[in-house]
Amino acid sequence: MEEEYLSERGEKILRRLNREGILPSPYNFVAYNSPSMDEHVVHDSTLREGEQTPGVVFSIEDKLRIAKKLDEVGIQEIESGFPAASEKQRKCIEALVNMNLDAQISAFARAKHEDIDAVADTGADGVVVSFSVSHYHRKHKFHNMSQEEYLDKLADSISYADSYGLFVIYSAEDTTRESDLNFLKKAFKTAEEAGTDRARIVDTLGCINPGGMAFLVREIRKVIDIPIEIHCHNDLGLALANSMAAVEAGASTVSSSVNGLGERAGIAATEEVVPALHILFGMSRFEMSQLTELTKIVEDVTGIRVSPHKPITGKNATAHSSGIHQQGVFMNPSTYEFYPPELVGQRRKVYIDELCGRHGIMYIAENELGMNISENLAEKVLSKIKTSFSHDGRRSAYTPSELKELIMEIQGVDFHGTDNHRKNSGKRFSQE
Repeated sequence: MEEEYLSERGEKILRRLNREGILPSPYNFVAYNSPSMDEHVVHDSTLREGEQTPGVVFSIEDKLRIAKKLDEVGIQEIESGFPAASEKQRKCIEALVNMNLDAQISAFARAKHEDIDAVADTGADGVVVSFSVSHYHRKHKFHNMSQEEYLDKLADSISYADSYGLFVIYSAEDTTRESDLNFLKKAFKTAEEAGTDRARIVDTLGCINPGGMAFLVREIRKVIDIPIEIHCHNDLGLALANSMAAVEAGASTVSSSVNGLGERAGIAATEEVVPALHILFGMSRFEMSQLTELTKIVEDVTGIRVSPHKPITGKNATAHSSGIHQQGVFMNPSTYEFYPPELVGQRRKVYIDELCGRHGIMYIAENELGMNISENLAEKVLSKIKTSFSHDGRRSAYTPSELKELIMEIQGVDFHGTDNHRKNSGKRFSQE
């Protein structure tokens, strides 16, 4: 690599990614000085935040099934629920603890002793102590609570949780709307001194941008020595961008949820956070090939289907419809795929529709139908397909079986698995 703008560490990470068949923008690694990713954590909140999605109610069996797959992916921490909310929540967390997963189990609590007691009673490893910090919440939720009263209650709650020997996370709800930066710093410092093990910056309403998030993380890092976690909502579609900006600024933990489930527009999606950490920062401890199956499990459990063009795990995320793209991938997949689909448990898909080309037809014939056809025959098939869209009013892609019928019709012979008049021109698609 001869690009002078790359740092030594950035170049090393880029070379390693290239060896894995991942070809991202080299500009991701300009003057690369991000902290080592060895100690970074994904704290999945599907079982807590995800259950706050309207219409989503997990059974205990559902949560155990999701947690098992999260563990197989290599997620280090699972935020399991809110035990003070109901008996079912408590029993579920106890069952998760008894699974003896590699992942650490945390549970949610308000800044109340009884909530913290409930977490401790489940046997969970850690507690997320949520205490709204913004002036909006202190005024309207906590009846004009002063800054001094807030800090006193915060210290008491954190100290109480710490006395149980739990791993304590101070979750400062609505962090990003507190305009008094000095007060925010005092709150996080107070929590650290009271015994919290990690500070969670929370963009509760998804209303910050990446530059603002990076600034906030850097400022909070100036006053505390404990790790910083980030919990970003997606109201403006910036949850992943804000999370990555926070990591680049020094946050070590990302809170996320499978399929981006959560309140309103949800939070950063686990199956997007994991490959982003790997591709942008070099974190490599995850079994990313399990991600697509993980998202399908959550789809099955919740009944909420993700968009086909959802990044990473959507059915169109590794699909090619345009004939221009199909030809490029035919020549070499790196033209229109910067990572192999199998990396995230996907496979390459080619759509045969109005915009397809002959190379797409040849790909489906060979890889879906076991038919090796000539480029000349593919041209004839393509002409028929174009006519069906332009003159016959067709509005859906051809299925492999429909394509087979069309090929056989034009061939005019019984299908024997080969075309004796095949003219082999160009490379075949590679199945990576």
